[in-house]
Amino acid sequence: MASLKKKDQEDSSLARRNSADNFMVSLRAIAAAISCAGTATLQARQLLITQTAAPFGESALTQATSGLATAYSLGSVVEFFLSPSFGRLSDRFGRKPVMLFLMIGPALMRALCAVVKEPFFRIRLLWLDFASARAIGIQPFMGMCGTMISDVYKADEQPGARSQLVAAQAFGSILGNYLSGWWNARAGPESTYLCTAGVPILTLLFGSFCLQETNNAKKNNHEIQGAKASNLAGSKSYLGLLLDPECCLLAGALGLYEFMNYPPMNSVSILFMKERLNWGPLQAGRFASGHALAVFTGSLLAGRLIQVFGKYYVSLTNVLTALAFFMWAKAKNGWSLVASLLPLSFGTGGNAVLLTRFVERAVSLGWTRGEATGVVQAVGAVARMAAPQLFTRLWLRAVAQKGQSALPLGAPMLSVSVIALLQEILYRCSLLVRSR
Repeated sequence: MASLKKKDQEDSSLARRNSADNFMVSLRAIAAAISCAGTATLQARQLLITQTAAPFGESALTQATSGLATAYSLGSVVEFFLSPSFGRLSDRFGRKPVMLFLMIGPALMRALCAVVKEPFFRIRLLWLDFASARAIGIQPFMGMCGTMISDVYKADEQPGARSQLVAAQAFGSILGNYLSGWWNARAGPESTYLCTAGVPILTLLFGSFCLQETNNAKKNNHEIQGAKASNLAGSKSYLGLLLDPECCLLAGALGLYEFMNYPPMNSVSILFMKERLNWGPLQAGRFASGHALAVFTGSLLAGRLIQVFGKYYVSLTNVLTALAFFMWAKAKNGWSLVASLLPLSFGTGGNAVLLTRFVERAVSLGWTRGEATGVVQAVGAVARMAAPQLFTRLWLRAVAQKGQSALPLGAPMLSVSVIALLQEILYRCSLLVRSR
């Protein structure tokens, strides 16, 4: 009898692992495709808005380009308010329908940007496209992917699974950088926009057939009922969860990761490489691909490194990230700039551990996984609003004071190095709070 029970448990465990593996294969493919299209659109957007505004003079071009930065920040503002709603909708209607819905917005906006030819409307559609990507596009889409991983995997398996997701996203970015550069030169950014508009639709069809619903609480309502019974359920404002000291510290550390992503620093990075190394767009694009490759490598190694370093892994990633951006800021030639990617390739993956801890802590307090992920997305939106503003102001001040022994040109990168050390302080404080 005992042997039969043991065999049933082994069969059940094997079936669960096979189901999780099949789910992860589909999710990685979807994330890579969406990331590839998003990265390709990021390059094409700047080229298309330049082509559209350039005939009207330098002033029109400057206004159109600066409008993109404003759109990025406004999109993050909208995301701040919408993110918790997506989490709650996924708790009620399921993760899969919400994820598929988040693919429709980018497809529609990209198609409009390519089809509408009138310069006045096209420029404003490009702004709206950039803003919507933050609010109802790739940003909440990736957050929903993380929520699905929380549903499928046990807590100790989640960091490795999240790292695989980041690796797929980074692989898509590498592919998108090269394909976009090649196709923009061959057919122009308008054609690139049409191609990237089709990717979410094809991915939606693939996900509809191949991706399973992961929210079991939607079927049996246990998790949601538990949340309603919680003392926190009286006010489901995401600020309520942040009143818990451990969640507050973890959310702060997770939000700071947004400063380390490449998109907010993209414009400043290009200017830095042009000023310091005399690099053009081609070399800058290659470095962006190298950055994505470093993230891809670090994400692939994360699962093994977590096993080796255990609780010290997050501290290792924080220190290596600080070192990487310090080397980037001090780079005097191409080789020293590329060398900064080496510590970065081993310093990626700490956020997977922290996000798992945050979600599990929130669930233990009576919140659902969807709500917990929505809180993280909202905190990240605040950081995404602040990051480009910080980098731009530091760069402009450094350029204005050039030669006066004040701020160095690498000031934006140095600020990220300091932020990585601040993350380590928040992480250590969260461990102290947890041990009480």
